[in-house]
Amino acid sequence: MHFKQKAIRITAIVHRDLTDLVVSALKRNNIHYFHMEPGRYPVLAKRGWLLFDFYQNHSIIDTPVTIFEVSCEASTENFLLSLFRDAAELNIPGHGSVYSETIEFHSPLPTDYIVTTEEKTKTVGFSGLTGIFCILPRGSAEPIARLILQNGVAVPTISYGTGTGLRDQLGLLRITIPKEKEILKLVVHSSDAEHAMDFIIEVGRLDLPGRGFIFEFPIGRGLLNTKVSLEGPKQAASMDQIISALDQLYGNMEWRKKSNQFRQSARHRNYFEGVNVVINCKEESIESTLANLRKVGVSSSTISLNKLVHSKNEKNAFTPAREAANILIPKKNLSEVLSVLEETGFFGEETEGIVYTIEIPRAFSYQSKLGKRK
Repeated sequence: MHFKQKAIRITAIVHRDLTDLVVSALKRNNIHYFHMEPGRYPVLAKRGWLLFDFYQNHSIIDTPVTIFEVSCEASTENFLLSLFRDAAELNIPGHGSVYSETIEFHSPLPTDYIVTTEEKTKTVGFSGLTGIFCILPRGSAEPIARLILQNGVAVPTISYGTGTGLRDQLGLLRITIPKEKEILKLVVHSSDAEHAMDFIIEVGRLDLPGRGFIFEFPIGRGLLNTKVSLEGPKQAASMDQIISALDQLYGNMEWRKKSNQFRQSARHRNYFEGVNVVINCKEESIESTLANLRKVGVSSSTISLNKLVHSKNEKNAFTPAREAANILIPKKNLSEVLSVLEETGFFGEETEGIVYTIEIPRAFSYQSKLGKRK
């Protein structure tokens, strides 16, 4: 079997209070399959004033969110972006974000898993964006999120996962490396991506063993949350509303460039290219799958839980309770990984496995630092 199909993945992060509205809109528009996962938006309890903001240690307030993921054909991208925008009123700061990215499936898919529609919708959102995905030990994401918010770079999303791999290979040192992980995601202007990554690597100490890894991924189009603070407006329009209005006025986010506000590290980062392999299957099936992949050199991964909703509740629909794992590998190893998954029955009824990949132009981990020394 050699299944390959390109698609667009739409990710929407919406305030938890808006979840039912979004679910209703998806079902009303015959979106049969979509994934859901809980997460949180950290926001500042109080926003500082200009440059003084950086030196204040503001407390963080967590806003609960629901993370939606839907896959579609390229011609349906704008339809889904506008659907999420309208259902959650994403033009209002604090309601959430939505963005698209190109992925490639390597597994059979249930009927209607990839959404398609003939309805034409005008272009939605801004281009020139880059996503950043980072795995950190539990409790490490908040200090990074605070500095990102204070600089006004982005509003990050945090969800939870469980790490496997390197921790199990470190002997006595493993007791100092927690298994519980936090998944930090943010979307920035592409010109800020390298500086933001370098900033997170330095603050998160990702050049140390067991501290996690980070990579950037290309974004197609997106509408981003601008609410970095819970502080109420002291004028007719809040700063978050002004930022959102300027985005619309200019028709892009170029004016928001923040590169010069990052303190660039003097160190040369040994970035590498790769592929993020995302595997998704029935709950309690992923541990054995990862054990099989470790035999071909897949050293680490991060497991998270999500729910696969089927709007029609058909008997032959895929099981709702799911586990997912992100695996970062060199592109040359992809065919071997896919072969192992097929040979071990990952795509069968017992596991209901789904696999897709994302091209990673720049990534960093402790292992990449070691590779530089060799």
